[in-house]
Amino acid sequence: MADNDDNDPNAKQAKALIDALGPKVAEAILPALQKQVEEQISGVLKKNDELLEKIARSKADDDMTRLLAAADQQMKDRLNKDGTLNFRKAGDPVRVSKEDARDPRKYAKAKELAAKQGVPLEIVRG
Repeated sequence: MADNDDNDPNAKQAKALIDALGPKVAEAILPALQKQVEEQISGVLKKNDELLEKIARSKADDDMTRLLAAADQQMKDRLNKDGTLNFRKAGDPVRVSKEDARDPRKYAKAKELAAKQGVPLEIVRG
């Protein structure tokens, strides 16, 4: 029961109709499909930009938080126990005035601090 489409006039007309209408249908559908694809892609790009901006802000906020915490810790590290600011940088010698060096407790404390930090102890005028 194999039909021979080459000899069937209806099949020939249907094929001719499909051949004639196919390009016209594609031509009519393509702009609508292209518009939908462009809308979807622009939506994806917009969302991508939003997410990248959010990540950048988050990283900037994290960096700022870390920098502020480090600055706060450095400030705390420079404070003496009595709350006064110590301007001595890490690795600089511990300096004690001649007057304070004559006080055994102050001298011992300065010597202990210098030993703890591995820096020399200097007695200075003042």
